[in-house]
Amino acid sequence: MAAAISTLGRAVPGSGRSRTVVFLGALAVVFGAAAAWLHGQAAELTGAASARNGALSDNGRTAEVKGQITTAVNTAFSYNYADVAKTEKAAQEVLTGKAVQQYNQLFALVRRQAPGQKQVLTTTVTESAVKSLSGDNARLLIFADQRNTRTDKNQTSYSAAAFAVNAVNVNGRWKISDIDTMAR
Repeated sequence: MAAAISTLGRAVPGSGRSRTVVFLGALAVVFGAAAAWLHGQAAELTGAASARNGALSDNGRTAEVKGQITTAVNTAFSYNYADVAKTEKAAQEVLTGKAVQQYNQLFALVRRQAPGQKQVLTTTVTESAVKSLSGDNARLLIFADQRNTRTDKNQTSYSAAAFAVNAVNVNGRWKISDIDTMAR
């Protein structure tokens, strides 16, 4: 009986090692599963549309597009009846694509009425927000104050404007490529 008891107290050769191997194998499976899950989560986050939107992650480029488009809007949508051609010419420098046609349609009325009414319009962007920025394309929301003075009647009126523009980077310079007055 003493021999049987002493056998029970002894470890079976290799059993501690085999438990360690089983434990390490199970741990490797758990770590592998966790790694696969984390990799999937990372791919989901970096593949999301928000991760591709530079407006949310590239402060320098966002500031660049905001600054250049603010100047473009102030330039294109301000005029003096005494020289509407100067405004039209300046606008053509900050517009491209569909925006050129849209602007020409809008400005046709100005060309006809401004000299007779002796209008001076000053547009000042008060706030802008880059909604999306991807590569050389951006979409911005623009909020502006407009001061319209009719010098023939010595009257000044004020209004606010809100619209969206698409912009494209052409040779390092942001230009308005589409004007969305949101009136659709």
